[in-house]
Amino acid sequence: MKILNSIARYLVGGLFIFSGLIKVNDPVGTQIKLEEYFTVFAVDIAPFFDSLKPLALFFSILLSTLEVVLGIAILIKYREKLVTSLLLGMIVFFTFLTFYSAYFNKVTDCGCFGDAIKLTPWQSFIKDIILLVFIVVLFINRKVNNNSNPSGKRHLVIGLSTVFCLTVAYLSINHLPFIDFRAYKAGTVIPEAMMPPADDPNQVPKITNYALWGDEDDFTMESLSGKKLLVVVHDVEHTERRAYSMLNSLISSIETEVGVAAVTASAGPEFESLRHDVQLAVPYYYSDKTLLKTMIRSNPGLVLLKDGEVIKKWHYNDIPSATELLNILNK
Repeated sequence: MKILNSIARYLVGGLFIFSGLIKVNDPVGTQIKLEEYFTVFAVDIAPFFDSLKPLALFFSILLSTLEVVLGIAILIKYREKLVTSLLLGMIVFFTFLTFYSAYFNKVTDCGCFGDAIKLTPWQSFIKDIILLVFIVVLFINRKVNNNSNPSGKRHLVIGLSTVFCLTVAYLSINHLPFIDFRAYKAGTVIPEAMMPPADDPNQVPKITNYALWGDEDDFTMESLSGKKLLVVVHDVEHTERRAYSMLNSLISSIETEVGVAAVTASAGPEFESLRHDVQLAVPYYYSDKTLLKTMIRSNPGLVLLKDGEVIKKWHYNDIPSATELLNILNK
């Protein structure tokens, strides 16, 4: 029984830490996933789930931090009665979500490991069932292993872990994720990623939904030629308007050397109103909101392309100078 308990401890602790760190690295990604669940539940279960959407980012940070902290706590045997109870509650919640996704085919990617590891709904559910079994083992043995008076060192480890996770989440939200696991990370050549791998033509391409279009023309292929700076505006309602003053200054300094275009998922009249308000004097095109959120976790955000290759991306809090951008582009 001791061996099984040890296996359960390291497996559960390791997986919760790994899963939580991936989510803490990109809390906006988990926010998007939670909003998907709330949308589905609002239709299928009760309308009040719609009211939870504004809290999705809060829940994202809370759940991600809890995963890491509880994973560390179970490894160092910190307050096992409390920790195993919380772990059991979380895994029951996650198991419900993955079963719902798999059985009803509602949310096809649970986001269990963010964009780092993609699992099918049924794979996610099976993973959670296995975790549930091991957590039950830990829960049953909680009295034997309980450490009701943890040392100061354990308190310190838990405290520092919490501060670390919250700091990483804050920096990721206000800048960009430290590690980009998505299909549009820097170094990606979009035209190549849109093709099946040469060694397996039957495999799905990494990018399947890249499309930009205007009221009268298609901008997809043109965006992948030459030097382009895409100003990505997920939607007009939530865009950070204070960023456009610095953004306009950058555009006016580089527009003779770099083609600049805005891309949005908002309707034309809404975007025209924004352009007028913030004096954004660039052509604009439309795209899918999911694509734009996948491309960059910032609204507005900047994506620098050179012959279809993603050179660099910037959050609106980190808008570069013209000199910095051109130096990067001309390396």
